[in-house]
Amino acid sequence: MGDSSMQHHIQSADRFLIRNINQSVLLNLIRAHSPISRPQLATLSGLSQVTVLKITNSLIERDLVLENEYAESTGGRRAGLLEINPEGGFAVGLIPQRNALNAIILNLNSNLVYSRQWNIPFTYPQVIDTIEHCVKEMLQESGVPREKIIGLGIGMTGLIDAENGRCIDSQLLNWQNLEISSPLEERLGIPVFLDNDVNCLAIYEKLFGQGQSYNHFLVVAIGGGVGLGIIINGDLYRGAFGGEGEFGHTTVSAEGRLCVCGNQGCLEAYISDRGIVKNYLEYMHSTTYSLQGEIQEATAFEVVERARNGDGAAIAAIQRAGILLGVSLANLVNIFNPECIVLSGPDSDASILAGDLLFEPMQQSLKQHLFSQIGKDLHFIVERQGFESWARGAGSLALRHFFASPARVNTERMLVES
Repeated sequence: MGDSSMQHHIQSADRFLIRNINQSVLLNLIRAHSPISRPQLATLSGLSQVTVLKITNSLIERDLVLENEYAESTGGRRAGLLEINPEGGFAVGLIPQRNALNAIILNLNSNLVYSRQWNIPFTYPQVIDTIEHCVKEMLQESGVPREKIIGLGIGMTGLIDAENGRCIDSQLLNWQNLEISSPLEERLGIPVFLDNDVNCLAIYEKLFGQGQSYNHFLVVAIGGGVGLGIIINGDLYRGAFGGEGEFGHTTVSAEGRLCVCGNQGCLEAYISDRGIVKNYLEYMHSTTYSLQGEIQEATAFEVVERARNGDGAAIAAIQRAGILLGVSLANLVNIFNPECIVLSGPDSDASILAGDLLFEPMQQSLKQHLFSQIGKDLHFIVERQGFESWARGAGSLALRHFFASPARVNTERMLVES
């Protein structure tokens, strides 16, 4: 290719990128401020009315945007009001578990249009076959046209290479170095995005949930494990190699209890469901509580129930979890200085069901370990999440890519008019 041809190719690619950036800006403004007029879009975006008219007309033709009733105008033609067409596109969200698959389909407003659970084993190497079968089945059952699927988002536990769509290591699923996105894209013919499930939940909270009004917040998920999603400057933080958010494997006791990861003294070993049970058994076998009788095992739910009935060992076990969680949250606040923390867990999670038995010592410990004035305006939200909420997070992963500006690919490019 000659120099002139190469220059023309680069210029064409630049124009295409710039147009996509402008389109993304307008889509997000419409999503955030609908119903909104074209003159308002021009003012908020800094784009000319000609550019706004050209792009919005294209979005209407593609059925992604609706033009509804008219707004009052200062003169001339009355201004049409624009909003996202919820049925203009759909996102699929999947949460694979060891013996189940939770699945949803969302419209462009993140409203649930389909939900399904399969009780099936996810054994290697049939993972891709199983997901392909389930996605095809859910599309047929839901009646959503395949051509309107903007993407498939998959959220899963473990260390995930989101950029390359690969599971590096998931202890829960026993998957290692498994390519997921590429083979599924080839089979299904739709974009496939993969990320840690707590990152997915953080994306959902930022786009559609409790985090919409915050640019700096944390999502802490507790249950079988302890995960962390980090939103900084309004976007998800993934770290250099995709290993961010392993909050449960931060150390709270250098010579402490052995964790399932093989290290000692991890937070997860004390505040997860397993950790609370171990706290309880240790207290039961201690001198203080030995008169209450010997017990060899219990479930986390039994510990919570016993605590509510006044069992001293059970109360102490949950309080210990709360104190250690509070200290660890204080460390996060001292490092990130967030506006808000969303503490999330499944409806059936023992830590969430423990309520104030855990949250009161957690709050006291959190405040006690904050530095100076950091955290004085911190908002704290506790959410109980069902399986659909986690799958909705996975679906939001695809929605994020749909609404995301291509400027993320090259942040040094400036927004200019096409």
